[in-house]
Amino acid sequence: MYSTYERYSSGFAGRMGRGLVRKLLKLLILTLILYLIISSMFLATFQVESVSMEPLLKSKDRVFVSPLIYGARILFFSAKLPPVREPERGDIVVIHSPIYGPPRAPLSLIEPLIRFFSFQRGSVVRDESGRRVPAYMIKRIVAVPGDTIRISGFTAYIRPEGSSTFTAEQQLIPGSYQILAGSLPEGWAKEFPFSGEHPPLTLEKDQYFLLGDNRQGSSDSRSWGPVSRDQILGRVLYRYWPLGRSGRL
Repeated sequence: MYSTYERYSSGFAGRMGRGLVRKLLKLLILTLILYLIISSMFLATFQVESVSMEPLLKSKDRVFVSPLIYGARILFFSAKLPPVREPERGDIVVIHSPIYGPPRAPLSLIEPLIRFFSFQRGSVVRDESGRRVPAYMIKRIVAVPGDTIRISGFTAYIRPEGSSTFTAEQQLIPGSYQILAGSLPEGWAKEFPFSGEHPPLTLEKDQYFLLGDNRQGSSDSRSWGPVSRDQILGRVLYRYWPLGRSGRL
């Protein structure tokens, strides 16, 4: 009699354990799907990975980003929601990194899970030295389609379409922000990365020129060129961490 009860108890405990695992697995999958829907269409969180936007944004700051403003892509479909407005000069945006190469299968199936559990910080994509390659970058839009832009002394000068004169970025862009610039090493050519100079460039339809506020410490459109509209993921709205510097951006 005892042996029969023991076998029944063990079987019941096993069934309960398997049922609990299935429930937890379903909950995890549902949470992941909801996370992907919300973060890809409505509101996402990102951690600043570099010093390129100092002094406004520092490394390890955390921000809220809205894909909805520029027209979010509907998850699992190619269609997009209508935008609230188009990207404008001065917007701080998250873009798909031009230097990031999505992994091939089966790693491409693991990548979303790693990003989900690491809050966008983890990745299976590595460079030749083994360092993680960020999938996203945070930059400031300084020129929009139709603008002609040139850079001198780390300051961007913009000639809007239809205008005959160049205007310094901070006189043209609403709001105020501080540009960090310094002296480059002796002999640093204008063509080198992080240079404070850039020849005039007229942006075509669907092209945006992005810069970091820390001009001497930013990889941006000076080195990898303008980005397309599709590369812009969303607008940075609010810094929520650290709490002492939280606020609207």
